[in-house]
Amino acid sequence: MGFLVGIDVGGTFTDGAVVTESGEVRLFKTPTVLQEPSQGFINCLDRAARAFGLSLAGFLAQVDKLTYGTTLATNLLLEGGTARTALITTRGFRDTLPMARVGREYLGMDLQAQRPPPLVPRRLILEVSERVDRQGRVITPLNGKDVAACLDRLRQEGVQAVAVCLLWSFKHPEHERALREEVQRALPGTYVSISSEVAPMMGEYERTATVVLNSMLGPPVAAHLRRLVQELQDSGLRRPLLIMQSTGGVVPAEDASIRPVTLANSGPAGGLVACRYLGELLGIKDVIGVDMGGTSFDASLITDGEYAVNMVSRIKGNTAYVPMLDIHSVGAGGGSIARVDQGRLKVGPQSAGAQPGPACYGRGGSEPTVTDADLVLGRLDPDYFLAGEMPLNVGLAREAISERVARPLGMDTVQAAAGICRIVDAHMADAMSTVTIQRGYDPRRYTMIAFGGAGGVHASAIARELGIQTVIVPYLATVQSAFGIVASDIVHSLSLGAVADLDDAGAIARSYEALERQGTQLLEREGVAPEDRDLRRFADIRYRMQAHEVTIPVPLGVLGQAEVSALAAEFERRYEELYGPGTVFHQAGLEVVTFRVEAVGRTRRPQLRKYPYGGNDASPARKGARSVFFEGSFLDTPIYDADKLTPGNRFDGPAVVEYVGTTALVHPYQSAEVDPYLDLVLRAR
Repeated sequence: MGFLVGIDVGGTFTDGAVVTESGEVRLFKTPTVLQEPSQGFINCLDRAARAFGLSLAGFLAQVDKLTYGTTLATNLLLEGGTARTALITTRGFRDTLPMARVGREYLGMDLQAQRPPPLVPRRLILEVSERVDRQGRVITPLNGKDVAACLDRLRQEGVQAVAVCLLWSFKHPEHERALREEVQRALPGTYVSISSEVAPMMGEYERTATVVLNSMLGPPVAAHLRRLVQELQDSGLRRPLLIMQSTGGVVPAEDASIRPVTLANSGPAGGLVACRYLGELLGIKDVIGVDMGGTSFDASLITDGEYAVNMVSRIKGNTAYVPMLDIHSVGAGGGSIARVDQGRLKVGPQSAGAQPGPACYGRGGSEPTVTDADLVLGRLDPDYFLAGEMPLNVGLAREAISERVARPLGMDTVQAAAGICRIVDAHMADAMSTVTIQRGYDPRRYTMIAFGGAGGVHASAIARELGIQTVIVPYLATVQSAFGIVASDIVHSLSLGAVADLDDAGAIARSYEALERQGTQLLEREGVAPEDRDLRRFADIRYRMQAHEVTIPVPLGVLGQAEVSALAAEFERRYEELYGPGTVFHQAGLEVVTFRVEAVGRTRRPQLRKYPYGGNDASPARKGARSVFFEGSFLDTPIYDADKLTPGNRFDGPAVVEYVGTTALVHPYQSAEVDPYLDLVLRAR
């Protein structure tokens, strides 16, 4: 039994969580190397090794599980650096991708919305003569002369990647497979994705966008992972490197290189996995996870122990078949800039980032931010930010808020700072209402788990706005995502588009058998023992003649009449939950549009250490007091050292609890208690 290691490479810091055999978790932070993220990854591992008194090779030799969360795919799409990609499609369908769906879902609601730039220039969208009908029957064979012409054009254009999307190819994939073989034979080293493997579902535009995005990401992601894996193996790693996906599961680096589109927006997924893990430990099934960092605030929901998942996602302005955990983000973080616009105070979404950062960083930033406001209000200790590694300048924070906010609005600096915090808290409360109230969920039934560098400071004010009674600030709050990554299992999300009536037992059985066979083969190839394999079924179900569907869990085994009736009842329950009472229409009948299977390989997961009860008295952890602003006035407030708190310690607000990388604010209306895993549990009194 060796170390379990999770590394999360973010935009500013690379976070590491190392779990020992005894369940102790050690936390590590190193600066991210933006030019080469793998270097920041190795630096974090090296720091962890030295903390355990080992060389890097000695440390890696004792690692049982190494997991990696990265923003690489997201950054490539946002900032450029994707591969020069061509698209091959069925003759007559060259404009499927440029036309998209005319943007009606988005352009019709936002008069300022603009059509995103095309993923592929029109001159690189090539056509071949072939045709397959909706039953998968070949109407027109693949034309060899067209294929040869495409290969000549690809050579001339010097493309790095090719995406292939032919009409109804998920019903008859042979034409796409033949094209892939021809491209790889004629242009060795060219990255090729085919839609029948990346997104085998109905919806020509969405399928095309998905396979194009996959090919655009393929060469840079595959090259990065190949270099990193080689460096790790040369340094002594004996286990496979596992990569975090947007669905909340990990896959081996080789599989991530084949389907890199599944890494898009995977950054926040680790934090939500950790929220569910903590909820399981504490017996809490309904959780709102909130992550407040430097530039953004992410809110997500776990209901009855299950994530909310979006099966269709927006990536680079296009709709793609990429399952993602349903995480709602807004531009609200510690670095969000406050400004006066036409006599009104506004906060965010613009951020000061890490360079130059908030004014109090003393790196040349002059714009007031949320962090500056927290500092002026006494919520942060200027001498203990990042455990004292980065002192903050209160004078610069006051000056920025005074000049840019207080004077233009005719108020004093403290009032202006309090206003900044109230506005950013309101933005975050709105984000939380989007994933709860607007989707039919009552936030009052949930427990909030707040993490990220600024989450503990603002969580309680947001919770009160929504009537949430309990807030948990995890002991691992600053490396929550890294811990969630190492707590993840292998998950392959497989799908198949095939319309079938819900009572067509034969068609349903054949579809699930094909997907389950594919999932089992993947887990076998990765060395997952039979006893560690799980298969989970889902189905996208809709009323006949409708265009939108609802994803419903499906039991394993043969679906008899009782199971079909239960599925229909669950669909209509969820349908009414989404669209309102009275919206069901039994007479229309139900059909399955997409069959889904999750092939899960259980990996060794952390078993967190349970610390002994230390009594109610928290006074040994108290390290002083300072004046902190709460709801209209400054109060003399006790300050506690989080590392000295023990399970059972209790105290009432107002109070401030200081961790190495974050701070938790306990309001006067709250009580605080330390749980057996050293998490801080805040409850409204």
